[in-house]
Amino acid sequence: MEMPLNLLFLCTGNSCRSIIAEALANHLGAGRLRAHSAGSHPTGEVHPRALAVLAGHGVPVAAPSSKSMDDLEGEHFDAVITVCDAAAGEACPIWLADTSKSHWGLPDPAAARGSDERIDAAFEATYQALQARLVSLLELELETLRPLALTAWLRKIHESHSARTSA
Repeated sequence: MEMPLNLLFLCTGNSCRSIIAEALANHLGAGRLRAHSAGSHPTGEVHPRALAVLAGHGVPVAAPSSKSMDDLEGEHFDAVITVCDAAAGEACPIWLADTSKSHWGLPDPAAARGSDERIDAAFEATYQALQARLVSLLELELETLRPLALTAWLRKIHESHSARTSA
């Protein structure tokens, strides 16, 4: 694949998970990844706790915005990764363009209820889950991967990290 690998992280609201994934991928990718994010039904604002968890880990965020996936129509992406939680009944967006697709479903931290500590812990868990997956992705020889191999690796990365967190 040609570098940088151009990724799109999709979720429903584009306010938490996909925003965290975009910022982390751009930060950790150090020029090997170029990430974007969008939502099928964007909230129109980035959740302040998503920005706080990124800042707490020293991850720079340029000018994040909650935007519609329709705004990215016609853009080329090497891979589209959905991060919505289908297990919780969320309707995951569907990207129709011909590209590698994968699903890294995570619970929505914006849905967390309870004390500030409990809500902050939900955002931290989302950060940690995405960081682990992205570190695994960056361990691959991305430059030599073909699209079908990338799709397979994205699925394996999710399955591997999902098995660890549920065990």
